[in-house]
Amino acid sequence: MDQSMLSFVLTHLPDNWDTNVSYTTSYVLRILSRSQNLGEYQFVESIFYGTNISQILRVQNPFQYGRFILRREMLNSSNENTVFHGVHRDDLNTALKFNCDYRRYTRKHEGIYENSQHPMFYNSFSDLINRTVHPISDINVLVLKIITKALKTQCDYYIQYIVKF
Repeated sequence: MDQSMLSFVLTHLPDNWDTNVSYTTSYVLRILSRSQNLGEYQFVESIFYGTNISQILRVQNPFQYGRFILRREMLNSSNENTVFHGVHRDDLNTALKFNCDYRRYTRKHEGIYENSQHPMFYNSFSDLINRTVHPISDINVLVLKIITKALKTQCDYYIQYIVKF
């Protein structure tokens, strides 16, 4: 992404992102806490229906987010949904670096991570938990924003949060 594109994206970030960030890598992670990010923390916690969460991290990746907003504009769509994707803790960095490209995961299980063309996204946390073969302590759940039209590319979604148990 050239500097003008990055500058554009950095001026159109989600409201809850930290703005004083130097992106020396493609993404930064911000730990959310009840004391500093109460509303955001409670929102993420609420979509997990009382499950015992040990940590919530916000993923700030202007490159993936920029691709997403450009794709959304190209499709002229304002429809977005929140979905869930589970990854084994050993594959977390791969999922973050390669936007859930399940082909790069080391802990693959047919039908759990992928549907042959795209990663598996679940409409609820309970749907994801009912399908995983891993103990909850071994998985991280990625919360993603997705354009509701049929997936065509990796530009149709971006990772918002990581939830650890």
